[in-house]
Amino acid sequence: MRVGTVAGIVVGLVLALTTASGQAAQPLLPLVVDWDQYFRIDAESTARDGRATVSGRVSNISSWRADRIQLLVEGLDANGQPVTQRVVWLGTDLSAGMHGVFEVPVPTAASYRVSVFAFDSSRGRC
Repeated sequence: MRVGTVAGIVVGLVLALTTASGQAAQPLLPLVVDWDQYFRIDAESTARDGRATVSGRVSNISSWRADRIQLLVEGLDANGQPVTQRVVWLGTDLSAGMHGVFEVPVPTAASYRVSVFAFDSSRGRC
């Protein structure tokens, strides 16, 4: 068996066991608590052809390069609690002072929140 196949089977079993336990999954949180000291995110939600989309811009406000940037896009209920979560790749690395744009299809929610979930940098993996 190939390594990818074995990894896929293991992930599938973990998901099946987690789902079968009946316990709700713990919400995801950014891996870097102070990510907002290094990045600025401007985001808005729109509806196109009856589908919700969150789009915006991520700016690297740090003095070092950031690579492999992942965003956490959350759909929130009327009380500001997450009802959906999705981790997506920004799709571009950002040198200091640079920005990248994103567009993510999302389930309909009362509002949305976007944060930096994880990234690599010259400082090390974050």
